[in-house]
Amino acid sequence: MAIFQARTWLCRSFATLSSNPLRVCVVGSGPAGFYTAEKMLKSYQEAQVDIIDRLPTPFWLVHSGVAPDHPETKIVINQFSRVAQHERCSLFGNVALGSSISLSELHELYHVVVLAYGAESDRSLGISGEKMKGVHSAREFVWWYNEQPDARNLDPDLKSTDTAVILGQGNVALDVARILLQPATELATTDISSHALGALEGSTIRKVYLVGRRGPAQAACTAKELREVLGIHNLNIKIQETIYF
Repeated sequence: MAIFQARTWLCRSFATLSSNPLRVCVVGSGPAGFYTAEKMLKSYQEAQVDIIDRLPTPFWLVHSGVAPDHPETKIVINQFSRVAQHERCSLFGNVALGSSISLSELHELYHVVVLAYGAESDRSLGISGEKMKGVHSAREFVWWYNEQPDARNLDPDLKSTDTAVILGQGNVALDVARILLQPATELATTDISSHALGALEGSTIRKVYLVGRRGPAQAACTAKELREVLGIHNLNIKIQETIYF
């Protein structure tokens, strides 16, 4: 039995395995899981691949991680659907590793187990005020407006202030800023969750600060994401760099 992390899968040959067919279990039905399954099915002609996920339906990183106004990015689901419908591939939802089945049990059932489930929680920064009301991680906020089941109880306060502060200058930070600043009438044409749309329709947020520890030239966002924010109608952009000695 071999256990591989998703990013280092296929680093060794399975030629020494005597059993036929090769039985592979992929834990996680996001992009990493489906790309792994697709590669295994193509590389090993008799391999049987099972994909398991703790959620009842697949593709959740695509559903919950991609901004609702980026439908072109979600087209990759079509490719993943073809993998799931492959005659040598099976998909099992509502199977949680550690509670529904243990890793040792997977050891006994499969030749190879690929852990491709990614991060499901946030890293604590250990700073003062981190747990205060109104402080949310980008993960849970993005899950909230994308209707990921784990974030169904999140209730961000968008009415008691006109200002939001986002720590970070990457693509996810720009996604959050765009969702907060974009007119609700435009968001209504996307697949944003109904509860998020309702909250954003009544939002009083008018100013959003993106704060980074490095200067604008070192921001981790892509040009495409930046152009989308710059293209929001009636939005004034100010870029300021503060240098501390």
